[in-house]
Amino acid sequence: MEAIKSLYLRAYFIIMALYVYFNKGIAYSYLVEILWLGGIILLVLNRHSYYFIWEKRIKILLFFMLITLAYILWGIKNYSIIDTIRDSFIFEYGWFVFILFLYQDKLNVIWGNLFHIYKWFPLVALLNFILQYYLPFFDTFSLFGNVTFLLYKYGDMSVNLLICTLLILLNIKKLSNKWLLMLTLLIFFDFLVISAYSRAGMLAYIAGGFCFIYFAKDKFINEALKGFTKFIPWALLIVLPIYLSIQVRENFQGRVAGFKQIKDNVTSLVTNSDDQVLEDNVVWRFLWWGKIIDYSFTKENFIQGKGLGMSLSQTDEGVMAEEDLRSPHSIHLTIMARYGIPLFALWLYWLYLIFKPLFKSELNRYSLAITSILLAFVINASFDVYLEGPMGAFPFWTWLGLLFITQSFPPKLNEENLDSIT
Repeated sequence: MEAIKSLYLRAYFIIMALYVYFNKGIAYSYLVEILWLGGIILLVLNRHSYYFIWEKRIKILLFFMLITLAYILWGIKNYSIIDTIRDSFIFEYGWFVFILFLYQDKLNVIWGNLFHIYKWFPLVALLNFILQYYLPFFDTFSLFGNVTFLLYKYGDMSVNLLICTLLILLNIKKLSNKWLLMLTLLIFFDFLVISAYSRAGMLAYIAGGFCFIYFAKDKFINEALKGFTKFIPWALLIVLPIYLSIQVRENFQGRVAGFKQIKDNVTSLVTNSDDQVLEDNVVWRFLWWGKIIDYSFTKENFIQGKGLGMSLSQTDEGVMAEEDLRSPHSIHLTIMARYGIPLFALWLYWLYLIFKPLFKSELNRYSLAITSILLAFVINASFDVYLEGPMGAFPFWTWLGLLFITQSFPPKLNEENLDSIT
């Protein structure tokens, strides 16, 4: 059984790397769903030796997952079973939290694998940008479904870039100055690109990074920040001229890399923007969200919501959206629309329990890093379809499981003993 568990853990992080590096281009491979099913089978096989912490946050998560089973039975009476089950994964991906508890004695291995994956991410993000905008072949090249292989959602990219940044800080003594300089240059360039294409992504990166720095009471983190930020002047000298010189076409949202687009994005967060595309996007979201709030407080939908199975854009009259857009670009409004107000309120309370220790400065460096990462996930998911699909849900529930394990079994970790599997 130990050999099977070891093989599963290796597969877990190989698939994690594929989703981190290729995002939407690999989403329809269903590798995460296969891994999810294999993990549940592994839980059953290890049920006699399995152990997890029975605390309030996990109890609420388990309730979300169990109530979703009832919603599946309700949904398949009126809608396609495939669509209903697909919608149910809003919470059913949460099984990865419990799967990770099988490896509570392998924290060093888990942290090492994550660092090994994410330290290469800035280079992968740069290559994605170059190949996508400078080689026309990749405009149509796809491996799974009708999604082009290099289609990467920039909000998702920002969360992965933040994870990379925080893992570098936690493991800074394992990197040479050359590595740190290269990573600083790449992270800075990638952040500028992300900031032009995604307002939510820019906000998620800044908020997550700020919380990690602001609430850090660890001398090691402060020293790591000094070691990392000393390369920022080089990044300004090298990256800015390159970024100013690039010329690429607009993406499907009418946005293009450049400081003008970044300025418009920042402006649109606090006031009206001159960019009509940005304004139309904001108006479209607010109209749909307002409609969801209106019907969620009616007696027909207050308790149970609309349920699973239907495409919300097709059932909410007057919403201008793509035909296959099933969710309203906000995980919170998705939960409100599908599950009703009581469960939506429980969801908000559950988030409060997750982030409460952050604002009380009760976290060690590893728990602080994870909680800051989870905050970035939630911010990005508040403005995009993110946690509803495997690109965001798989890493989100993985990091949440790691948080529970780290807080339940305080790790004997330090910057020298994080081993990785290759």
